[in-house]
Amino acid sequence: MRISILGPLEVEGDGGPIAVGGLRLRALLAVLALEAGRTVTAERLIDALWPDEPPANAANALQTLVRRLRAALRPYEVVESRPGGYALAVDPADVDALRFRRVAGGGEGLELWRGPALADLTAVPFLANAATALEQERLAAVEARAGSLLAAGAPVDLTAEVAAHPLRERLAALAMRALAAEGRQAEALELYERTRRTLAEELGVDPGPELRAAHLSVLAGEVRPRAQAAPVQARRRGNVRAPRTSFIGREAELDQLAALLGRARIVTLVGPGGAGKTRLATEAALRSAGTGWMVELAPVSDPADVPGAVRQALGLRDERPGALLPAEEGDPVAQVADALAGRPALLVLDNCEHLVDAAAGLAERLLTDCPDLRVLATSREPLNLPGEHLAPVPPLEPPPVGAGPGQARAYPSVRLLLDRAAAARPGFAIDEANAAAVVALCRRLDGMPLAIELAAARLRTMTPRQLADRIDDRFKLLTGGSRTALPRQQTLRAVVEWSWELLGDEERVLARRLGVFAGGATLEAVESVCGGAADVLGALADKSLVQVSSQGRYSMLETIRAYALERLAEAGEAGEYRRRHAAYLMDLAERAVPHLRTGAQTAWLERLSHERDDFAAALRWAIDERDLTIALRLCGALNWYWWMRGYRQESAVWAEQVMDLAGDEPPPGLGGAYMSCLFAQGVHLFGTLIHDRPAMVAMSHRLDRLVGIAEREGPLHPLIRISKAVMAAAAGRDEYAAELLETYARSDDLWLASSALMIGGPARSEEGLERAVAGFRQLGDRWGLSEALLGLAELRAARGAPTGDLIAETWSLTRDWVNADEAISTLIRLSHLRARAGDLDGASEDLARARASVDDETAAHTRLMLGMAEATHTCRRGDLERGLEIFRGLFDVLAQFSPVPQLVATVRTGYGRALALSGDPDAATEQHRLALEALGDTSPDRPVSSLVLAGFALAAQAAGDQERAAVLFGASSAIEPHDTSADTLEGMETARAALGDEHYAECFAKGAALSRQEVYGMVGSTT
Repeated sequence: MRISILGPLEVEGDGGPIAVGGLRLRALLAVLALEAGRTVTAERLIDALWPDEPPANAANALQTLVRRLRAALRPYEVVESRPGGYALAVDPADVDALRFRRVAGGGEGLELWRGPALADLTAVPFLANAATALEQERLAAVEARAGSLLAAGAPVDLTAEVAAHPLRERLAALAMRALAAEGRQAEALELYERTRRTLAEELGVDPGPELRAAHLSVLAGEVRPRAQAAPVQARRRGNVRAPRTSFIGREAELDQLAALLGRARIVTLVGPGGAGKTRLATEAALRSAGTGWMVELAPVSDPADVPGAVRQALGLRDERPGALLPAEEGDPVAQVADALAGRPALLVLDNCEHLVDAAAGLAERLLTDCPDLRVLATSREPLNLPGEHLAPVPPLEPPPVGAGPGQARAYPSVRLLLDRAAAARPGFAIDEANAAAVVALCRRLDGMPLAIELAAARLRTMTPRQLADRIDDRFKLLTGGSRTALPRQQTLRAVVEWSWELLGDEERVLARRLGVFAGGATLEAVESVCGGAADVLGALADKSLVQVSSQGRYSMLETIRAYALERLAEAGEAGEYRRRHAAYLMDLAERAVPHLRTGAQTAWLERLSHERDDFAAALRWAIDERDLTIALRLCGALNWYWWMRGYRQESAVWAEQVMDLAGDEPPPGLGGAYMSCLFAQGVHLFGTLIHDRPAMVAMSHRLDRLVGIAEREGPLHPLIRISKAVMAAAAGRDEYAAELLETYARSDDLWLASSALMIGGPARSEEGLERAVAGFRQLGDRWGLSEALLGLAELRAARGAPTGDLIAETWSLTRDWVNADEAISTLIRLSHLRARAGDLDGASEDLARARASVDDETAAHTRLMLGMAEATHTCRRGDLERGLEIFRGLFDVLAQFSPVPQLVATVRTGYGRALALSGDPDAATEQHRLALEALGDTSPDRPVSSLVLAGFALAAQAAGDQERAAVLFGASSAIEPHDTSADTLEGMETARAALGDEHYAECFAKGAALSRQEVYGMVGSTT
């Protein structure tokens, strides 16, 4: 097991990543990992995990966390109990930070860093301090490596580091020397002035001795440019010229390449055009201990001319080291071998892809004849030589969506864009205003260096947002590269065309057809849709036109895919292969549906998740082409995947477009697909129509009719039948709904029967839910089982029974596969159950985990539900002022989407309960009145109505009127299902104790007998 903390915390087992969820659980693992193999005392762990307010039973809380961590890391039993504390029993070498610390003194280990250390855990003060210390060690290693490289006469780029750490004097001093060594003395002196001013303004100090010494050295001209640093005679031993632009984003790859060249004699850098293979090879040659020779093969078109190009690079047409040799004399390869023999040398064969056979033959012979020679080739496909080591050159990592300026600057693709853009547009920088556009550019350009450099040049006349908005037309926009570059490197189109022209006929056909896949494809999908053979697909991967993931999925970079789609349209095949693509995905989605209700559920959910981009592309095509059959069947099948993953909004958006295409009646033979789409649309509309009784009744009757049509055509998803009962109950057709659920509960379809028992209606019982749990467990359906367990736990909690086992199983079932919104919702429900059981600390941890999962993509509804849970829990823990503050902030969240009456009422009545607790019953009562007004009186939501009336009772109790409270508690309990929240139950017991059992019962019965209008009149509602 390996643990990475030089970046966000990651755990890797032999079988792949291991998920460790929750802020506090991840923090515990990080603290133990920093001391891998050593005992960390319980006191230190408690101080680290609960710095402000340790729980009353801190030792028990720590034990609970340790148990959960052990469960998360299984099968690795590495968390050991030791006298006085705990230890993580792993080799320190398996923790990247500890491995880095061992070698950092010599400037090594920087390739281990993936971003800011402990980036996701700095909310924990102990780990924030640890991250700061690691960052200081990283900077020291950066400085050590820079010092070594400068001493060796190698180029160094510290631009990004100095910008990020403007007060670090040694870094600035090294950067000044590096700039001066590049002949950029003016920039070095400007850096000194900038650093001097910053030190004075922010710290009130003058530059220290090291920075002053660097300043004097640059002024005196003591730091000579690298071109002058070595004797002219020595430079003539090689022909590699230092580029005039800074080297950015490939530092780790360069270190790895140097190590590889130290043990291998033939290394080939492979990757797509524009990935930066030539630049990486150039930097490797400049840092090589031996003589470096660069042979540019791009201009060579005839394989027979390859030996001559090498002779030309070595200067053998005019001279060779030590002797003259006419170009036409003897075997040219023998002449090259003779020139290179007897001395360490690195021969770079650049751009071999169009001359692979000739380059391979030349390299093999030279390696045989020259024992001290190493060959570094760059190509879009391997040379396939014995002993060849491949070094893939991937795109530069782009930042994640939503990254801010600080986070984005840490990514090499952004650093490259900023560096090149600043050269084209002085003063250009990333800030809050343009960060989203910069991030979008780097992502849409696949992190490809050449594309980014071409985009940076466009920023001379366009803003990042203007360029990002037009990047779909990338081949027209990204032109005008360096005039001295090869023609195929001056425009983005030329880069791709160069690779395309090297393909065989079969390869070009398959490549253009692969463009229909938006998010990659399995071999099965490629063969089914494109008709391509595995060997042709493998050839495209070898030639870097196609990327292959560790899971065996084939994909194209977006730029190459855009070019492929152009070629597909030119060939007149776009319509046919778009249709084949959509039909394949439709078949896949339909095959998945029955499996989503079985033990194969998780595997199928994961499989469908891989195709999410392609599902969207296929649906978009079907809708745009008005292909109703594919649109209905694909959307209908996907609805159940979206439902289980929690993508309800996505489901509704697609369903609405498909239903607009389909109309008000299902097409013949498509009743089941039509009903699935109607289900998704109805779920979305349900909350806005539930207060409109006539509309609900009409919808319920329409649903009955349409379900009947679909049932006569063939099998129907059981959730459609369940929705029929739910809609009947919502429309006030209680007897009919109960009859349907009772019928379904006796069904031979175990999933339908278990779902009916889980819903239960007014007759919902523990016995029914236990049967539902057993049914879903037998089926292997994790989604249904987790929902049934939660329902069972809620009923048990209502009568004070233990629920810990149900809570633990529910979380274990959902934490690894639900989406972020669904996970947050589950955690909210779990926190409520823990609080009901008296585990306030556990509830706090659940809510903290939920809050840590919130990001820019979290739905407003989810954020509202989490905020309500946090506000209620904060009040329950006694911090009323903070709880009221959270409640007040929720009204801003409510304003972000169309208000659903039930949600408005729930927020209002929750706020009212908190006001009652704070001693302001009048304000509380007003909030409950507003809640009732939001619900309306046509068809108010019964559970929420019960909740609101109980809130009125609590407000009356806060005002000292226990009789009124008892009457209102009775009115609340008369509504089924009635409110059983903890504060309501506590309020009932308080009223009973104050009034005595007999009088309380009289008042309670009086309230239960009141009509709705009598209750509304009693509370003074305007409805």
